[in-house]
Amino acid sequence: MNHDICLTCERLERYLGQDESRVHALRGVSLTLEAGTVHAVVGPSGCGKSTLLYILGLLDQPDGGSVTIKSEPVSHLPDDELARRRNELIGFIFQFHFLLEDFSAQENVMIPMRRLGRLRGDEMLERSAELLDAVGLGGKLKRPSRHLSGGEQQRVAIARALANDPDVILADEPTGNLDIENSQRAFDLLQRIVQERGKALLLVTHNPQIAALCDWIHEMEDGQIVNVRRA
Repeated sequence: MNHDICLTCERLERYLGQDESRVHALRGVSLTLEAGTVHAVVGPSGCGKSTLLYILGLLDQPDGGSVTIKSEPVSHLPDDELARRRNELIGFIFQFHFLLEDFSAQENVMIPMRRLGRLRGDEMLERSAELLDAVGLGGKLKRPSRHLSGGEQQRVAIARALANDPDVILADEPTGNLDIENSQRAFDLLQRIVQERGKALLLVTHNPQIAALCDWIHEMEDGQIVNVRRA
């Protein structure tokens, strides 16, 4: 197994709100994600899990500490550089799918590829079809996303997150809207990609069955990682 480091963060601090309502959301959080490994972040609501994920995904800036992806410091870069690194290096699966309703499943998956601009049109069509087939939607490529079920929409979102072959996959309750069978199928796909292609996956989950399938479990409380253990 390749044990190169995909992502590290050191002593992350984040405050949310102002004045009396100010909350110390992250308190010195550090972690390392090696290639080929799957990590779960668990803990009660409000403990800082999603805040951590958004900072690692370059969607929010820390108030202190640093994030490094593939040996490159990425904290506090200008917005345009953050957007470029995010599109190149990170696949983010949100709790809500955020699909464009009038676009087909295939068109939604192709959006990150168009932004990156590395593939020809026929290559984007081929890759998006392969990814949708992998999540069980090969027969619904042309279906507008508004005509897909909630579970199907979430599977399109998973395929979209993998579109640019990211080094790091971050997922916020990625199987929360899926039934048991499709939840397992989605996790199996992510796990296989991580292991076969040397990616790193960090997912926030309240599902103990999914957490138990990961390599490492990071337990959070009050903005801190209080325990790290092998699953």
